[in-house]
Amino acid sequence: MLFRFAAHCGIPAKRVFCAAVLMAAASILFTGCLTEKDSKETTAEDTHLVLGTVARIQARGTEKAARLAVEEAYDLLSDMDTNPDRTAILEMEAAAGSGEWTKIPAELYEMLSLAQAISRRSDGAFDVTMGTLTTLWSEARTRGEPPTEAEIREARAHVGYQYLELREGNMDGVPIYEGRLMKPGMQIDRGGLIKGYALDEILEHWDGAHLKGALADLGASSMLGIGTNSEGEPWQVGIRNPRGTSSVDMLLVMPLSNEVLSASGDDERYFMYEEKRYHHLIDPRTGYPADTGLASVTVILPLSTDSPAWEGHAGVLSDMLSTAIFVLGPEKGRALLSDFPTALVILIGPDGKVIGSR
Repeated sequence: MLFRFAAHCGIPAKRVFCAAVLMAAASILFTGCLTEKDSKETTAEDTHLVLGTVARIQARGTEKAARLAVEEAYDLLSDMDTNPDRTAILEMEAAAGSGEWTKIPAELYEMLSLAQAISRRSDGAFDVTMGTLTTLWSEARTRGEPPTEAEIREARAHVGYQYLELREGNMDGVPIYEGRLMKPGMQIDRGGLIKGYALDEILEHWDGAHLKGALADLGASSMLGIGTNSEGEPWQVGIRNPRGTSSVDMLLVMPLSNEVLSASGDDERYFMYEEKRYHHLIDPRTGYPADTGLASVTVILPLSTDSPAWEGHAGVLSDMLSTAIFVLGPEKGRALLSDFPTALVILIGPDGKVIGSR
């Protein structure tokens, strides 16, 4: 089954909660209880601006474990915010079209390999090499006017996941990872997967931390929930109405426990020009914002996947799937999700109503 929906709107009934629940939950002060004299259960929480969004991390456990879990999460996010892979990416871009291989860190090699897997599955609807298009449309948003056809055509000439090649080798027992871009002017764009990748890294560092529960919320578009909240219930997260009047206008509230959530929508980074919405979710195959009758796509995946190749990568997988499905549209998204039967997908149309397809 591609999409699972309740009778009234396409979501399993047990997963749907009144939006008022979210507002009430947001006002609850998470308090702990004494389990032993020397082991007080509490919830540590902090909020920072990182990765271009407001990130909120909560962790529940002993006071020490909870505090360290929150600190570790922000340390990881801060490291990613400085983009430690940028030097290798710039070197690879500088050598684009020359045929030369560039040594890259193992983490970057892994990230790009995962991106290539979804690019092939989605027939290029997701493409990590669309940096020239991303830059072009970012400048257009600043200007408030779409680029010309000629500018789009020029940017598209430097896009194509087929022209990103990766290889791994071994030198004196030490693994070596390399990449190259086969067309001049190609650029890497990590934007469609970096938050999901960050969630996977946080989860790995939380493994063995003996937490009762934790929630990593990266601006509501990327979330990781493990265990339960202070009331012993799954974490409650809102699915925002992309046509709502405020950021707290929720269509649905969903439980999140040992799962990741990624959302892609046209309601944040966009501009209006001649009564048309131009958003940031660009179809790499056309060079224009995707127009498939969707305003938002949310993908929820369990941390344990059905595919060994994606084990430990639920965050980045959900991030890329939400983008690819938005670009593909409801019908073509069916084929993409056929290999991920445990995925829960919530589609919202331009009218702000939940839609779906089986």
